Parts: sequence; structure tokens; C-alpha cells
Amino acid sequence: MTLDEMDKKIEFILDMQAQFTVNLDNLRISMGDLTGTVESLSGTVGDLTGTVGNLSGTVGDLRISVAGLAGIVRESIQLSDDRFTRLDDRMADLAKSQKAAEERSARLDQRMMELAEAQKATAEAQKTTDERLNALISITERHITGPDHAPRP
Repeated sequence: MTLDEMDKKIEFILDMQAQFTVNLDNLRISMGDLTGTVESLSGTVGDLTGTVGNLSGTVGDLRISVAGLAGIVRESIQLSDDRFTRLDDRMADLAKSQKAAEERSARLDQRMMELAEAQKATAEAQKTTDERLNALISITERHITGPDHAPRP
């Protein structure tokens, strides 16, 4: 190998060594950036872990609250059902009472008509009695005031 070739090879090795050093420095810088990023991500993961823990607690609290609300809703529905049942019973009783009142009213109307007819018959009988009484009074007056009982001059 000649001296010229040897110089070229040494120069090539030195260039490669310089390039390697630059690349190594770039790797160190990138490694530092990555270390900072990893530390930042580690903090973020820690924060997210805390947030997930808080959310788990909140979800647990929500479950308890929903279970409590479900119980309240069930009780409210039962109360409403009971009230509607009582209302239905009262409406049925009211309908029975209304029907009984209508039947009594119909009987009363019938009795009133019968009483009106009886009143008409009584009025006719009274009229006949009055006529007969007037005839008797007339006969009695004629008998008392008759020719034997004429006023004297």
C-alpha cells in the first residue's frame, strides 16, 4: 500500500470518526430530549393514574346515588299505584252511589206523578163534594125560608 492510499484511508477513517462523533453527539441530544419526554410522559401518566383513581371513586359514588334514586323511584311508583288503586275504588263507590241516587230519583219522580194524579182526583172529589154541599145548603135554605116561614109584613 502506498503512502497516498494510506493517507486516503486515514482521512476516510478520520472523516468517519468525525461523522461518528457528530452522530454520537446528535444521539446524546436526542437521548436527552427523549429522557425529558419520557419524564414528562411519566408525570402525565402519574396524573392520569390519579385522575382515573378519582373517576373510579366518582363512578362508585354515582352508582350508590343511582341505586338510591332507583329506590326512591320504586317507592314513588308504589305510592302512586296505591293512590290510583284507592282512587279507582273511590270512583267505583261514587258510581254505585250515583246509580243508587238515580234509582231513588226515578222512584221519587214516579211517586210525585202518582201524588199529582191523586191530587187531581182529590180536587175532582172536592169539586163534587162542594157541588153537593151547595145543593144541600140550597135545599136547607129553601126549607127554612119556605112558604111557611116567609117573612111577615
